[in-house]
Amino acid sequence: MSSDQSVSIPGVFLLLIGILVILTPWYIFPVCEHYGDYVVTQSGMQLPMTCGWTARAEGGLGALLIVAGAMVLARNTKETRQAAGLFSIALGALVILTPTVLIGMCKAADHPCRVLTLPGLALLGIAAIVVGGYLIWMRESDA
Repeated sequence: MSSDQSVSIPGVFLLLIGILVILTPWYIFPVCEHYGDYVVTQSGMQLPMTCGWTARAEGGLGALLIVAGAMVLARNTKETRQAAGLFSIALGALVILTPTVLIGMCKAADHPCRVLTLPGLALLGIAAIVVGGYLIWMRESDA
């Protein structure tokens, strides 16, 4: 079987990681907004907490990881593996940086977003980076 026709395990992993990145902040390890916690302005308007914005951004990053996995599954060539690998490493870094540096999480250390969501997303980001590195490493192989 040629590399174009074979099923790529790293592609499947990227699909799963992308799905988990989407689901983690809302269903697996929900952010504060899931529990009804909002920022209330002086006018009484309720806005999502910082972790709610992070959860929304992670949904987009997860969708892009799904695209990277689908690329590898649809066309498992050396060039696709290299491109998807680089793309996955960058997305994995963004999955980690979004809750830690770019948008952030709630400041309270005991909030569920800090205790569960943040470590869960960090592990998923690391997994995406590892799979991306593996794709780059195997870019020259025929499988």
